[in-house]
Amino acid sequence: MAQEVLQGVVDVRDGELVGLKASSLGRSCERHVACGQQLEVGDFVRLKWEIVLVVDDATGVAAPEVVVKAVLIEHGQESCTVGFLPRHIALRPLISTRLDGQLAQVIELYDTLGEDCYKRTKSIRNHGMAAYIHLNNVPLME
Repeated sequence: MAQEVLQGVVDVRDGELVGLKASSLGRSCERHVACGQQLEVGDFVRLKWEIVLVVDDATGVAAPEVVVKAVLIEHGQESCTVGFLPRHIALRPLISTRLDGQLAQVIELYDTLGEDCYKRTKSIRNHGMAAYIHLNNVPLME
């Protein structure tokens, strides 16, 4: 099984982060233009349920929207918001509240994949994407 995972034959991801290259909705800070661009494979994030005001580009009207944001963990502390879970996940109350506060580890950045890979195309459409695994499923060593 381990060999299949390393070769990419078995999909072990628990979910995907979107919007890594965007700088809107709190994804920029005094250190980064777009905080998600600093994300690397192996980084840890905390998923956090939140309501944010989203401005409609066409009308300019702001409306509240439920999101599950990914906050980068640096040196044991929460730092930058690097991305979000896809909207279809955030809008499901049972799933989004269950994910609130969960720790996850980035296992793949789609922008680093080959030109002909569908994941890279998907990443371009969604302003940068990554796959992650939940850390609550990792067994404790005895």
